[in-house]
Amino acid sequence: MELETGWRRLNRRMLLIHPVQEGIRFLPALAGVFILGRTRDEANHWWELAALVAVVGLGVMRYFTTRFRIHHGQIELRKGLVNKQVVATPADRVRTVDLTSPLFHRILGLAKVEIGTAGHDRLVLDALTVAEARLLREELIHSRSVLVPGPTPDGPTSPGDRTLPLHADGPAGSPAPGDAPWGAAATATAGAAAPAYSRSDETTLLVLDPTWIRYAPLTMTGLVSALAILGFANQFLQRAFEESRLTDTFGRLGENPWWLDLLAGLVALVVFVSVLAVIGYALQFWGFRLTRHRAGTLHVTRGLITTRETSIEEKRLRGVEVGEPLGLRLAGGGRLHAITTGLSQKEQDRGSAWLVPPAPARVVARVAAAIVGDGPALTAPLVEHGPPARRRRLTRAVVPALVIALAALVLGLRLEWPVWAFVLGFLPAVAAPALAKDRYAGLGHLLTPTHLVVRSGSFSRRRDVLLRSGIIGWTLRQSFFQRRAGIASLVATTAAGKQAYTAYDVPWDVAVGLAREVDPALLDQFLA
Repeated sequence: MELETGWRRLNRRMLLIHPVQEGIRFLPALAGVFILGRTRDEANHWWELAALVAVVGLGVMRYFTTRFRIHHGQIELRKGLVNKQVVATPADRVRTVDLTSPLFHRILGLAKVEIGTAGHDRLVLDALTVAEARLLREELIHSRSVLVPGPTPDGPTSPGDRTLPLHADGPAGSPAPGDAPWGAAATATAGAAAPAYSRSDETTLLVLDPTWIRYAPLTMTGLVSALAILGFANQFLQRAFEESRLTDTFGRLGENPWWLDLLAGLVALVVFVSVLAVIGYALQFWGFRLTRHRAGTLHVTRGLITTRETSIEEKRLRGVEVGEPLGLRLAGGGRLHAITTGLSQKEQDRGSAWLVPPAPARVVARVAAAIVGDGPALTAPLVEHGPPARRRRLTRAVVPALVIALAALVLGLRLEWPVWAFVLGFLPAVAAPALAKDRYAGLGHLLTPTHLVVRSGSFSRRRDVLLRSGIIGWTLRQSFFQRRAGIASLVATTAAGKQAYTAYDVPWDVAVGLAREVDPALLDQFLA
């Protein structure tokens, strides 16, 4: 029977954090126990102490019941006391390794390791020292091709029995797995050099310029961050507002003309949201650094209070997404995301796909070209989609705006609305032609020897640069009105990113020719 060796515990410093995490998790229950205890007349409130001991005990048990190891080509995780769980996944199915260090973790020099796999299951190790976490990432991401054969109890090594140097099984009398040193001792046991994290292995592609924070108020990300911070601080701000002299100040606004009050309110709102957006930008992107490891990975570090480190294998990349929202575009800025396999939607929402934060457009283009290696895909003019697409944009912008204006006119006359209500009702009709023109200007496609490029949108414009070899299917869609106009929407499907990238309102012949040029065999079997 083969002995199970090489199991490791999490870092002992987590004994200071796990009880706090359990306390936050059971905070409603603890609050109920304390409130109940204070409402009773009994002098002995031993149950309050028992509740605290139970919560602290749960946090301590998380440390003693969690084990992990990398053994025979797979990573294994054991956890739980009553409900035991054993999770194992082959090392070659690991797609991403994220290192996260919230404030308390950073104080103790720890990092939480989240390992994403091909099946979108995540193995979480909370937590290791930062050095250990980085070394583990090196093993899982960069060292797959240098796995060292490990001895088996039955005789010589075989191709299927492989173990990583860092966690090679030690001889009898070696330190216990939970206390075994990383690096040197493991290296001596394995007889090979263990991989080590080194800045010299990386090439820096981007370092955040603090002046880019000026782009924060111009993005939806900045607005969402501002609203999140505002929601969190709502009660505090409300109390400060009530207890200060601001109430008297704002109470006098009603004495001014309506347009002056409206202008003052808009200015105050813009300033307030902009400040919160800047704070959100700093919290999310401060210290942003993008590097390329010589082993073929992109490594992103970011965060002010909570730091995050994400590694993405370049062989998993299927392209990049250049974001050009209206605010950033007017200010000459943009942003960049990776189109890659192995990232779930939840991981993308958490920002694991960021390659460049809101920054100058020239910086975004430079980094994107360095990653995809295809300059024309980022800078070359796109092929326009023609008059039918232009008419479609104009119709879809003007008709709803005219309906709104007509409704405002009818209701305003019947209900005797003030003049400003009429103005607001007719503003969409005035802006609709300009919006349609901008939407058509953003529409286009391009085919280079290695990439398919599609672009669309106005308020949230995107330029998607998709690797041709990463396209696994095509969809040609035509609505009733598109058929009458002789155009279609061509959708390229892939296993990465949003999994569907669309060239809207392309002439039918152009759409078919585009798909056939990328992969003739895939399309001809349906059009034969």
